[in-house]
Amino acid sequence: MKTEKNNLNDQNRIVINVADSVYYSLYSDGINKRTKKSKNSVYRLFYGEIPKELDAQIAYQKLSELDSLVLSKSDKILDSLKWSHFKRWDGAKAFEEEIIYYHGFPKNEKFKPY
Repeated sequence: MKTEKNNLNDQNRIVINVADSVYYSLYSDGINKRTKKSKNSVYRLFYGEIPKELDAQIAYQKLSELDSLVLSKSDKILDSLKWSHFKRWDGAKAFEEEIIYYHGFPKNEKFKPY
C-alpha cells in the first residue's frame, strides 16, 4: 500500500494504492474507490443506513475487510498528520456505485484513480 498527495483541479486528494488493483481517493468532500475488477465504475463512500427498499438505479456495496482496514488506517494517518480538511471514514458501511463507462472501459485508457 502506498499513498500520494495529488492536486487535481485545485482540489487536494490523497490516493491510497493497494497492489495496483484498488485505488482509494480521499477528498475534502468524500471518499472514492476504483478497482481493476470493475473498471467501469467508481464507488463513493455512503454515509448512513442502506435503504431497505433499494432503488434500481443505485447499487450499494458493503465494505469489505480490505475497505475497512484501509479506511480505518487512513483516519489514523490523517490524525497523525493533523490534516483535518479531508473526509473521514466515520464508520460508514457501504459504497454507492456509479457507472462511468457505460459501453466498456476505453481500450487506450490507463487504469488510474478517479
